[in-house]
Amino acid sequence: MMVFRLKYLAALLAVLLVLATGAMVALLAWPRAAVQTLASHLLDRRVQIAELSVGLGDPVTLTLRGLQIANMPGGSSADMIAIEAIDATLDRPSLLRGRLVYESLQVTRPRIALERDQAGRGNWEFGSSDVSAAPSSSRLVLVPKTREQFPSLLNVRLTGGELRFRTSSGKWLRLPLDDLTIQATDEDAPVSLVLDGGYNDTDAQLTARTASFNAFRDASKPFNAGFSIATPGAKLDFKGLLHRPLDFDGVEGRLALEARRLDDLIGIFDSPAGIVAPLKLAGGLTRNGDAWRLEDARGDLGGNAFTGRIALDEGNRGEADDLQFRLDFDRLDLPTVLPQGSSDWRKANLRPSTAKDAAHLDLQISADALLYGDRSLKQVAVAVEVASGLIRLHGATANLGTPQQAGHLRLNGELRATDNDSASLNANLQLDRAEAGTLLQALGLRNGAAQIAGAVEARAALRMNGAQLGDALKTLQGHGVIAMQQGRIARSLVEAASADLRALFRDRGDSTALRCLLAAAEISNGMMVLGPLILRSDGGTIRGGGGIDLTRQHLDLVLRSDPKTTGFLALDIPLHLQGPLGDISAKPDRQAMLPRQTLPDLPPAQAVLVRANPCAQ
Repeated sequence: MMVFRLKYLAALLAVLLVLATGAMVALLAWPRAAVQTLASHLLDRRVQIAELSVGLGDPVTLTLRGLQIANMPGGSSADMIAIEAIDATLDRPSLLRGRLVYESLQVTRPRIALERDQAGRGNWEFGSSDVSAAPSSSRLVLVPKTREQFPSLLNVRLTGGELRFRTSSGKWLRLPLDDLTIQATDEDAPVSLVLDGGYNDTDAQLTARTASFNAFRDASKPFNAGFSIATPGAKLDFKGLLHRPLDFDGVEGRLALEARRLDDLIGIFDSPAGIVAPLKLAGGLTRNGDAWRLEDARGDLGGNAFTGRIALDEGNRGEADDLQFRLDFDRLDLPTVLPQGSSDWRKANLRPSTAKDAAHLDLQISADALLYGDRSLKQVAVAVEVASGLIRLHGATANLGTPQQAGHLRLNGELRATDNDSASLNANLQLDRAEAGTLLQALGLRNGAAQIAGAVEARAALRMNGAQLGDALKTLQGHGVIAMQQGRIARSLVEAASADLRALFRDRGDSTALRCLLAAAEISNGMMVLGPLILRSDGGTIRGGGGIDLTRQHLDLVLRSDPKTTGFLALDIPLHLQGPLGDISAKPDRQAMLPRQTLPDLPPAQAVLVRANPCAQ
């Protein structure tokens, strides 16, 4: 979520508060050398100031050049803060009240680096480095603990700045601050903020309009704020209440998000995924501590409308964040939302990301209809878990057929990163009582859907490993079984397989009873060995066997009828099917031999399905 990083912008306002503290120190302890010494003592850090001048008129003026505040011991850079120039005017009576009012503040080229040490202590916490030994009162914390302490910034201009924040994984987030303005006519007037900057390598503009500074300091009431963040490809709008605005915490309001392409949003935070679908999303946003929630969400992804909720739970230091999606689609057209990558599926990378700061993702999607070209599935539900080095499919289910005769498809498995930039894949498939015609339609074989009818049962268990899908297929191992009982099959198909001359004159709409069908497959190193394949019908019994080279997508299959079960006009010549899967040729071949007809050693679930089928007898 883009809003997740907004809390880092509070660090910018916190730095402005340090400037206010520095101004007070400068007024009480001048000249420059004394200011440096006192500031270094208060912060327990080296503080250097190249030039300093103070005018004690009304308003009070402050001019500062070359401010440097050292980083904590062991920090990634020598300085935590380096500012080229500060020019300020302050309301003099506000000094006596202890709450500064900046009538104007000009900050030029600030460079700010925020990070934590191994113990989790931030470099914005000043004082003793021994956190356990030093009481909290002995440490000066950059971010104020109370809203009442925050100064009024009536006319602020910051140019040429940069804020960097290092996450617990060591990755730097960079926020360019090219031009920032904060304006309010007085302490009771609404505040406007405009920031031209960016996020890492993405240009961005933040505009905000909030309640007054006096309202900000009234901790008894939530603070009313609205803001918009725009990048070249995405826009986010928020309007609501902030109970703890300095931390962007205790948030409740409405959020709306639009992205020209989903990649325009993902690319802000990480490597683009190749998803070009436009996204619209709106819902009720809350944040309490580490828990972010977007409830009653409604949106559209690539023309596919959805409802649902999104939850983010920030992990402790060194731990992954937990991100949950619950999305319900009426209709989901997969080609509109799939990544746009290489057209060669063999080059698809299998290895999941092993980045240490990768979020733990829990994704649950449902769709009344799932479409892929001319294929479709009904009542689809998918539950996926993604973690560092792991993608686990807890379950993908779909209904095939009508509500009265619905079959059920279930998939599960996991993809796990292994050594040498490879991954291992294990998958299981279960198909129960799916109508054969509906299944063929789902596979895009509409012409074959009218040729066979009946309930299909299937089981499969597969495993493979490799860096890319094409290479992994060469290692594919597993077994599969397809079974049918008590169906119908086009009589012309049976007669064609037995070289029955009556097939030349047969009405293709004529069918015969299918008593049973059984096909078993054993897969080894990317080669699928089919056999036995048995089909028994009132028109005859057909046996078959052969193989499919999955790496070459090539079929070699022999079908042969049993002369004892076919008619007088059946020639019972073996039928040889050969060729690429998209262009298979079939021709009678008297020399073709029927491959093995013994069952392979099957896993228990598949063996049970075989034993229950009459064709196995």
